[in-house]
Amino acid sequence: MKTAGITLMMVVAATTVVAGKTPEEVRHLTICMVSPPGSDAIVNGSKAVASGIFAGIGVKIQWRGPNKCPAEALYVSFSIETPVNQLPGAFAYALPFEGTHVVVFLDRVKTVMAPSAVPCLLGYTLAHEITHILECQARHSASGIMKAHWEAADYFEMKQGRLGSADLDVSLIYHAGWNGGNRAFARE
Repeated sequence: MKTAGITLMMVVAATTVVAGKTPEEVRHLTICMVSPPGSDAIVNGSKAVASGIFAGIGVKIQWRGPNKCPAEALYVSFSIETPVNQLPGAFAYALPFEGTHVVVFLDRVKTVMAPSAVPCLLGYTLAHEITHILECQARHSASGIMKAHWEAADYFEMKQGRLGSADLDVSLIYHAGWNGGNRAFARE
């Protein structure tokens, strides 16, 4: 219940931030994904968290299923039985130079926090990997969402809804233009 309240506060706060921007300042991004069987609640909560994070920097996400997915969309898929030797220790990976795919190791994300906090961690994991795609780079930051390895203090900040994007990451998102395969942010 506590996580649902935090998620709701993040969505309300983020919606206000996007609503306060002019249409020229808001970037729109379509992301397509399918929840693994039995994971709808976790995935829906994570979408709210990721949407709130991006809304806070002027990027509005429209989530869609695979049947209504435009060609310019970013795609997220999930692994629920990730091999131990596949990117050990990683929660997910993006293909920033290919520009369209993120793969999340949901089984690993579920093992790090209490079940009630998994949607929060998954939302931040999505935000991290989507940022790689939007920046068109495999780089990491010294702090914030794009930090290479999150620590206990970062997880605490996530649960509080306070782990943000470094200024450089926001600048790269806006100026990289997410040109993966002739893609660009849509504008309202």
